[in-house]
Amino acid sequence: MKHCIKGAAAVAVAVVLLLSSCGGQQPGSGGSDSESWGTAPQQPPRTTTSSSPPVPSPSKPQPSETFTPEQLEAANTVIEFFHILDGVLSDPEAETQSLMNITMGQTQTIQLERVSEYREQGRVQTGTVGVHITGASEARQEDDMKVITVQTCTDTTNYNVVDSKTGKPIMKPGERPIYLAWNIDVVKTGEGWKVGDATNENALRCPA
Repeated sequence: MKHCIKGAAAVAVAVVLLLSSCGGQQPGSGGSDSESWGTAPQQPPRTTTSSSPPVPSPSKPQPSETFTPEQLEAANTVIEFFHILDGVLSDPEAETQSLMNITMGQTQTIQLERVSEYREQGRVQTGTVGVHITGASEARQEDDMKVITVQTCTDTTNYNVVDSKTGKPIMKPGERPIYLAWNIDVVKTGEGWKVGDATNENALRCPA
């Protein structure tokens, strides 16, 4: 049984890398989810140093030589979903129609409930969630609709949830996994591509 996404994303623009060498991968088994990004076991904090300045990551997916046009559309839908979720959870006044338009089924229900919960409890998302597209399955038919499973890795190193009045963090270090590997079903409906069911599991890191 698949579990729909119950994750929060970050402010404005997700950091996105579309890896051309990973197109056409088949989805694997997933995990479950918790307050932010899943119940997969937490990995110890990682500390890295570098003598070179960081290179800015692109804000849009890079064209893939191996992705078909439909796989690329599905990948872009996943990216847009996280981008929309970022905005809705970081702004208590943001409209939710765009979130409804890009989701379906239990994922839609769960995400709208999460938004309502955040606003009732005075929670606001801060920081940036990195979203890395690592692959996509071949298109298949389910219930007379085309479905593509997009493999994604999320990085919540710079993400947090704070009290909207005090600005104090609600989530403490170690309460959530930093990296999660996702299998996200993207469904082509009469209204366009929408995010459906998704599963996740803890990951050691996301691709560079």
